[in-house]
Amino acid sequence: MIIFLYGQDSYRISQKLKEITDSYKTKNPSGFNSVGLDLAENKPEDFFKAVKSDSLIPEKKLIIVKNIFNNKNQPESILEFFKHQEVSKNEDAILIFIHYGDSLKNKFFEFLTKKPSQFQNFKILKEYEIKNWAKSFLDSFEIQLTGEALDCLISNCGPDLWRLDSEIRKIANFKIKGVVSKSQVEGLIVSNREHNVFDLTDALLRKNKKRALSALYNAMDNGGKPTELLGLLAWQIRNLLRFKTGAASANLKLHPFVLGKLKESAKTFSIEELNKFLHKIIDLDLAFKTTDINEKTALSLLISEL
Repeated sequence: MIIFLYGQDSYRISQKLKEITDSYKTKNPSGFNSVGLDLAENKPEDFFKAVKSDSLIPEKKLIIVKNIFNNKNQPESILEFFKHQEVSKNEDAILIFIHYGDSLKNKFFEFLTKKPSQFQNFKILKEYEIKNWAKSFLDSFEIQLTGEALDCLISNCGPDLWRLDSEIRKIANFKIKGVVSKSQVEGLIVSNREHNVFDLTDALLRKNKKRALSALYNAMDNGGKPTELLGLLAWQIRNLLRFKTGAASANLKLHPFVLGKLKESAKTFSIEELNKFLHKIIDLDLAFKTTDINEKTALSLLISEL
């Protein structure tokens, strides 16, 4: 059996994948025949080996493969493998392919989106669909929001279901009695200003420059100006320095979520690294104000140099 999950909505893909794997674990509790592969790191040969290997016990195989279109040669080699193995007719194995992106024009994509394969495209939800999803998720926690509060929540999170999930769970953790008001939501959720900078810092902490640059461009696509984002980075680094040099949490006067992120960041950066980064930010800020430097390019280079 082949299952293909693709589309721009990584949250709903992950939820569908969890649904399938949970069902598999119920019927195949040992988990010995479950394999996860990422073709950004693994080779197609690892996939071929997993498919052809004998099962350790009499349970179905579950093979999950991500980033299947990471290399243009990989899909072709997998498709050629399928032609000789009749994998799609094998009822003893469940093969799940994941693609975080839109439709592609190649033979392997066409193969995965034709019967007998089971496939589903997870598109970004429309505004009314996001509102319905949020209401349903709130109901699962027995939480009610006023219309204004719900609009406030969604306007801050947009189509990002990962963030909506996080913010709704945060509201649930506070166990507010009665209907939650707009002012209560505003007091709990993280503002777009803080969220943008932590998208960047989270990626940088993992030393994932590609993801950090993607977060930077996403912030600018959503109206963030390079000068503003540079200021946010400076604000974050200064808070980190204050925390690292012994400032009490109460004196920082930060949102609990922001403070939690600050503590995580403090474990990764040394004071020397923070000072060096802050000096680079200050130099770039001066260049923004006194030269005709391309702000977007300069900010991208700053992140690339970390």
